[in-house]
Amino acid sequence: MQRAKRRARDGDGTKRLFTCNHDGCGKSFSRSEHLHRHQKNHTDGDATCSRCRAHFKRQDLLERHMSRHKQKDEEAGGEGTGTLNTRKRMWKDHDGRIVQKKPIEHSPLGSTSISLGASFVSQVDGPISPPVSSHNSDLPSDHDPTHPAFTNDQSILPDYSLPTSQFDSQGPGGYWIPPEAHQPRSLTSSYLDINYEEVFQPDTASSFNMPYTTQINYDWLFSLDNSFSSNAVSQNPYVPTTSLAPYPCGMQQPTPMDLTRARLSRDMSQYNSSATESPLTSMASLDYMRSRGSTQHTTSPSVSGSVALSLSPPGKQVSPDGPASIIEVEFERPLAALRPSSRLPFIDDFTYTQVLETIKTARPLAPNGSLLDVNHPLLSHHSLQSYFDLYFTRFNTAYPLIHQATFEPSRRESLLLLSMILLGATYSEKEAHQLAVCIHDVIRPAIFSHASFNPKPDLWMLQTILLVECFGKSRAGQKQHDMSHLFHGMLINLIRRSDCQSVRPMRSHEDDGKGDLMDDRSWREWVEAEEKKRLALLCFMWDTQHAVLFCQSLCMSAFELRLPLPCNQALWEAPTAAEWSRLSLTTAPEPMYLLALKSYITRETHRVPNLNSLSRIIVFHGLMSIFWDMRRRDQTSLGVISSQGGRWQTRLGAAYQAWKVDFDNFCLRLSDLTFAEMSKGTVPETAKVELDVWRTAYVAVYHAAHVLLHSEFLDIQIFAGARHILGRSVQRTDFVRSQKVVKRWAASHAVQSSDHTEESADAAQAAWHAAQLLQNASQTLVDFDFMGLFHVPWCLYLATLTIWTFHHTGTKGIGSLPDDDSELVWDAQAEMRAIMNSMVEVGIEGLPGIQGLKRTEGLVWVMAEVLSKVRWGIVHAGVTVLKGLIPLRLIGQFDDGSV
Repeated sequence: MQRAKRRARDGDGTKRLFTCNHDGCGKSFSRSEHLHRHQKNHTDGDATCSRCRAHFKRQDLLERHMSRHKQKDEEAGGEGTGTLNTRKRMWKDHDGRIVQKKPIEHSPLGSTSISLGASFVSQVDGPISPPVSSHNSDLPSDHDPTHPAFTNDQSILPDYSLPTSQFDSQGPGGYWIPPEAHQPRSLTSSYLDINYEEVFQPDTASSFNMPYTTQINYDWLFSLDNSFSSNAVSQNPYVPTTSLAPYPCGMQQPTPMDLTRARLSRDMSQYNSSATESPLTSMASLDYMRSRGSTQHTTSPSVSGSVALSLSPPGKQVSPDGPASIIEVEFERPLAALRPSSRLPFIDDFTYTQVLETIKTARPLAPNGSLLDVNHPLLSHHSLQSYFDLYFTRFNTAYPLIHQATFEPSRRESLLLLSMILLGATYSEKEAHQLAVCIHDVIRPAIFSHASFNPKPDLWMLQTILLVECFGKSRAGQKQHDMSHLFHGMLINLIRRSDCQSVRPMRSHEDDGKGDLMDDRSWREWVEAEEKKRLALLCFMWDTQHAVLFCQSLCMSAFELRLPLPCNQALWEAPTAAEWSRLSLTTAPEPMYLLALKSYITRETHRVPNLNSLSRIIVFHGLMSIFWDMRRRDQTSLGVISSQGGRWQTRLGAAYQAWKVDFDNFCLRLSDLTFAEMSKGTVPETAKVELDVWRTAYVAVYHAAHVLLHSEFLDIQIFAGARHILGRSVQRTDFVRSQKVVKRWAASHAVQSSDHTEESADAAQAAWHAAQLLQNASQTLVDFDFMGLFHVPWCLYLATLTIWTFHHTGTKGIGSLPDDDSELVWDAQAEMRAIMNSMVEVGIEGLPGIQGLKRTEGLVWVMAEVLSKVRWGIVHAGVTVLKGLIPLRLIGQFDDGSV
């Protein structure tokens, strides 16, 4: 190195004695070591990361990079489990060359990319990489919207088209097929990891109460290119070896060898066909599907008006986007414990005293207005224990948030215990429920004044806040609902500041001889990480439910959830560390949430494998969240996004239907497994009833989502007579505007649009799905008992109002009632069945022909009577609306079921 030239002084007065002599540089430094470090920037350098192949010209930069790897590993729960997303522009490929794109990681055919230790997560980069923001690189990006490659006119969002022309390989349909598609790969490994660029990582220190989504997020989610990139590493098919091993629907239970052969053959055949035929459905065919309003593969009626069965045999149910996929199902009990628990968590005397002290300090008022006496019979030790048991047997089975096997009340905070007890009390008698509401009203000050309430609270604090919010929103009155809504944004921001949205639970390694103590520690660490994951996912589910079903604002975005889906029920309910360790080694890893969500929107031929019951529900709520956020974007985009002609509605409608086909197949197989377990005497006879209720409850969400996709439910409520919407009074001007909207909606029969394509009748589609919802509920739910699942009453109300509005605004009208019509001979139940059955039978295309010809009084009367017995203030407001639609002579027949 030549001796650097000297300079006297720079303009800032600092002496710059050492100047770089590289051509065109001329930078100067005050110290020689600074110059020496700088001059390495003019060389290729030899500092390369051994984990991700990122290349640096200086060793200190590599050391900083490695420290970030270590930090991510600690956040993820173990060495080698973290995912570092870098915007590095230099990489070293396997031939030692410096390149500007990250090199592809290759693996020999048959090699295993999943370690049964660590976190069960593939350590290669994910198969689907979200696009990179162009402002973060000086180099042209393949995903840069200003790049000339963005010329595809098939884009979902305007001004941000999809990349096609930069690719050499194209299928016959014009879609890109990557070169590696000719090589076999594992379907499972494709969904185990994902590269999250900076657009998927909002600033967690920010406080915002709206979903953090960008146009680039949706470009990635809706992109029509083949989503499996070359980073999907091949591996041998995973074959479970437990007694609860899954096996394909519609087949005899195969041996592990048969499973291996079948899956290998299927993987190979799907790969060979992908080279000549695009697995994706074109936009034209999707638009055509929507114009028909249904497909033969869903529960919607066909063109002829016949009705497809909700649960058709798997052999006859073909996936809308390709050949039927074999669905693997493990035995589960979505509303009960998989195995009867010998002992529920017990509240000892000291813990009971602590809970009572917490109640006494909060100074709640009794229902009669006096100060609540902690010696009240409903607060006895026995009573609190019974509420605690109800929490685990009713709430925690439907919404598995707390890990029962490791839960020790004596070691938990009394505020968390109290929030669990209060929720359990809502499943008890009416008096206990009323008392729980009184205590709930004063519990928040105790939470906010606790030392653990801070910007980065512990897990137990987040669980407490979530359970208190859940109580207020879904198990109490209007006042409690409104209060919970006010604090909802605070909970979301606290979750964002934690690692709940990105945690990766670490499973047990193979037997390393370290003994039971190490197994127990690993088990409890995994439990904590799994509870964090479930807290984020369940919070997202409830946020989506309340936003979509109640027409409110989203606070969480699906793009924030950078974590795997929940584990299966057997692993979650493992009673001991040894059992958990055994199941960990024989249970397939959970797919990443965003990849599972994308597979339905892009209609992948390769469905995400091994989705359990809870995962399927979470994925569908992701679809609902995308729908609601896209609708908000349409409403605030000043016509920019809506100029796409509603294509995103078409894509999401198709995604809903694809999810329903998979869900029906899953429920069919699970039903068979339930019957098999019942015949062996391992589960009670009620298991089949529980499964039917669970299936009907979430099919109700599916139909409600379709209703909301094709209607403006806020306007329907106002038109039906609702006096308060979203916390404010409805004015006369609101009613006039909503009346116009609803009448225009009700008259939206199929018409020819300007481009000569047939637009679907929104009113008919919404009404048909509402009729399906009510028909399924009336046939399956005994006395409409939905076993405490929160969303079902509101779905019933939504469907009832939609059908009433559809017929009430009909142009034909039903004319005057017969002279002999009287309440003595009037059969409301029969009238309700008649209108539901007729609407389902004629199908979407036949509904305009009977619009306004069916009586709705029986339907409204029956549903108002059913909903009046629900202990939920929001539903009671809906009952008031329904009563206003019933002839006055029947109003007095209702029982008061209010809390």
